[in-house]
Amino acid sequence: MEAKDVCVEIENDAFYSKFLEDNVKTLISENLTVTDQVNKLALGIEKLGKSLEKQVLAKHNDLLTQASHISDLETTLESVQSQVQSLLRGAQKLKDRVVTPYQVLENQTLMLERVQTTCNLLRHTSKIIMLWNKLISVKENPAKEAIILFELNELINDYNFEGIVLLDEILKEVDHKRKALLSNATASLQASLLNGDKTKLLQCFKVFHNLQCTEEQIRNTVENILNDLKKEIGNALQVKMEGSHFELKKSGSAKTTPGKANMMSSLDFKIILWDNIEKLFKEEICNSCSKVIMLQNVINELHAIGNFRNIAKNFWSNLSQIFSTELEKSPLAVNQSIEIDYPKLLKCFNDLHSRLKCKDLEMNRSCLSKWENSFLSKSLGKLLEPVRSMWHLNQVPTMDQIDNAIRVITEALSISLGDKQLSISLANSVAKSIKQMNMEAEQRLSMDSDVAQIIESPTSSQQKNAELCNAMYYFSSLIKRVLINMNAMLPPESIQIVQNSLKDISSLPVLQLYAESIKNSLYIILMTMHDEPDLTRADDPTGRSLSCSPYMKELQQFVSRCKDIYLSMFREKSALTECCNNIAVVCIERFIQHVCNVRPLSKFGRVKLQMDCKHLETALSPLVSDFTELADYYRQLKALYLILEKSPQDIAKSQSEGACLPYSLVMMYLFSHAGPQLMAPHTCAGWNIQKLMQWLETHKNERERIEFVAGALQRYQNHVRDNQITTYDEVYPVLLQLLEDGRKTLKK
Repeated sequence: MEAKDVCVEIENDAFYSKFLEDNVKTLISENLTVTDQVNKLALGIEKLGKSLEKQVLAKHNDLLTQASHISDLETTLESVQSQVQSLLRGAQKLKDRVVTPYQVLENQTLMLERVQTTCNLLRHTSKIIMLWNKLISVKENPAKEAIILFELNELINDYNFEGIVLLDEILKEVDHKRKALLSNATASLQASLLNGDKTKLLQCFKVFHNLQCTEEQIRNTVENILNDLKKEIGNALQVKMEGSHFELKKSGSAKTTPGKANMMSSLDFKIILWDNIEKLFKEEICNSCSKVIMLQNVINELHAIGNFRNIAKNFWSNLSQIFSTELEKSPLAVNQSIEIDYPKLLKCFNDLHSRLKCKDLEMNRSCLSKWENSFLSKSLGKLLEPVRSMWHLNQVPTMDQIDNAIRVITEALSISLGDKQLSISLANSVAKSIKQMNMEAEQRLSMDSDVAQIIESPTSSQQKNAELCNAMYYFSSLIKRVLINMNAMLPPESIQIVQNSLKDISSLPVLQLYAESIKNSLYIILMTMHDEPDLTRADDPTGRSLSCSPYMKELQQFVSRCKDIYLSMFREKSALTECCNNIAVVCIERFIQHVCNVRPLSKFGRVKLQMDCKHLETALSPLVSDFTELADYYRQLKALYLILEKSPQDIAKSQSEGACLPYSLVMMYLFSHAGPQLMAPHTCAGWNIQKLMQWLETHKNERERIEFVAGALQRYQNHVRDNQITTYDEVYPVLLQLLEDGRKTLKK
C-alpha cells in the first residue's frame, strides 16, 4: 500500500482520526473494548512503520544527501557563533569607551548647573538688596515704589530663596510693602472718584500700571460701582402698596384701624415710586456714571497703560441690564406703573445722558423692550379707542368727538418729546389710528346711483357724504395744526410718518363724482352751440351791442347752481379748488374744440363767439377765483378770442410766431373760412359733431389730430384733380403751410 493511501485511510477512519485532532478529547472509543482498541492501534502503528520503511528505502539517497548537508550547516553555525562572540566583545569595549566619558560629562554639567544657579541666586540677591535699598530711598513717590516693587516681585518669583537668611526679612517686607502700596492706591482711587480729584486718580493708575494690575483694578472698581448701584436700584423699586410706615393724608381726622396696615392709594404709590426713580437717576446713578466717565477720561490720557477705550460703554450696557433685571424682580404694581409711565423712565435716562454729555453712555434699549412694547401697545389702544367709539355711536362723528381724538393724539405725540425712537414708534401708532379713522369713514361713504345727481336738491346720501368728508377734513386739518405747533420739538421722521398717513384723507374722490356729472352736463350744454342761429347770420355786427349766446347763459346758470347747491357742501378748500379747476379746464378745452368746428360760421357768428369767450370767464368765475392758475388753457381761451377776429393769413402768421393754440385746432377752425367744397375733417369722415368730440377725447396726441386734418386736405386735393378744377380755395394754401409747420414742430 502506498504511503499516501495509508494517510488517507487513517484520516478517514473514525478511530484513528481522533488522534489527529489538536484539542484534547476522550480517545477511548465507547463502541470497542480496550483490547480491540489496543490491537487496532498496534495495527495502525504497524502500517505506519511499514509505510515509513518503504519511504526510507525509496528515498535513502536523498536522505543521505540531507544528512551530509546538516553536517556542513553545523560547521557554518559554529563559525557564525564565534564571530558573534567576537562582535559582542567589541561592542562591550565600545560601550566602556562611551559610557565612562558620558558619566564624567554628566557630573561636570550638573556641577556647572549648580554653579550657575548659585551665581544667579547671588546675582538676584545682590540686585534684590540693591533694589531694596533703592526702595527705602523713594518712600514719598508711590509710582517709583510701584516700579521697584514690581521688579522685586519679578526677581523673587524667578527663584526659590528659601534658606537664604540674608533675604528672609527683605522678602517679607517686600510682600508687605507691595500689599500696603496696592491697598493705599485702591483706597486713594475710591477717594479720588468720590471727590473728583483727577490728579490723584492719575497717580493711582500710574501705581497700578507700574504694578501691572491696571485691568484688575479697573474691573474691580467698575464691579463695585455696579454692585452698589444694583442695591440702590433694588431699594428704589421696592415700593409696596401697603406699609405701616406710610401715613396717608385724608380729609378730616380719619383714624386707621388698629392692627391693620395702612393701604396706600394708587396716586401716592406712583408719587413715591417716581420720586425714588428720579432721585436714583439724579443722585446715585449720575454720581456713579460721573465716576466712570472720569475713570475713562483719566485712562484715555494715560496712553501707555493699555487700550481700555470701552470702560464707560460697557458700564452703561451693564447698568441697563442690571436696571432691567431689578425691574423684572420688582412688585407687579411697580411694573405696571413703569408700563403706564414709560416715557418718564426714558426721560430719566435721556436727562441723565444730557447732563453727563458723554457719547459712550448710550442706553441699551433692548433691555427695556418689554416695558416699551407694553407701553406702545396700551398707547395704541388709547389712540384707537376714541376712533372706534365715535363711529360706533354715530354714522358721522361730531366735532366734540373729533376734538377728543385729537386731544389723545396730541398727548401721545407730546409725551414722546425728547426721545427720537419712542417718538417715531408713537408716530406709527398715531398713523394707525388715522388710517383706522379713514377706513371707518370710507366704509360709511355711500356709493349709490344718486350720490352724484345734480338735478334735484341734495339727497340724504349726498348730504351724509359731504358731512363725512367735512368731518375727515376737520380731523386732518387739526392734526396738521398739531404738527405745525410741534414742528420744532418732534423729529422730522415722526412728522413725516403722520403726514404720510394723512395723504389718503381727502374729499377729492367724492368731489370727482360730482365733477364727472357736472362735466357731462357741460358737454351737453356746449353741444347746443351748433344749434345757435346767430352763428350763421349774415348781418353786419359792426356797431351793434351784442350779448352772449343763450347756451352760454344756460351754462352760466348751471355752473353757479352746481357751485352753490352741491360743491359748497364741502369745506376742504384744496380738494374743492382742484375739483373746480379740473371742471373749468375741461369746459374751456371742450368750448375751444366746439368753436373751432362750428359749420357754417358767419362774420356775425364769429363776433358772437367772441362775446361767448368773454362770458365763459364770467360763467366759470364761481369755480375759479384766479384764472391764471389754469395756465395754458386760459391762454388758449385768450388766443381763441383773438383768432376769431383775424383773417386766415394773419392766423397763420401769428401761429408761426408762437401762438398758444395747437396747430390741429387752428386748422380745424380755418375750414370755416373755406368754401363748401373744402369740407371739414369730420364731415369728410362722415361724422357728426358728437362723434368728433368723442374722437378728440380719446385721441389727445397732436400728431394723430394733425394727420386727421391732413386726410381732409388730401381728399380735397384729389377732388380738385379729379374734377379738373383750375383754382384752389384761398384757404387751402394757408392750411398746407400750417400742416407743414405743425409737422416740423412735432419733429423738434
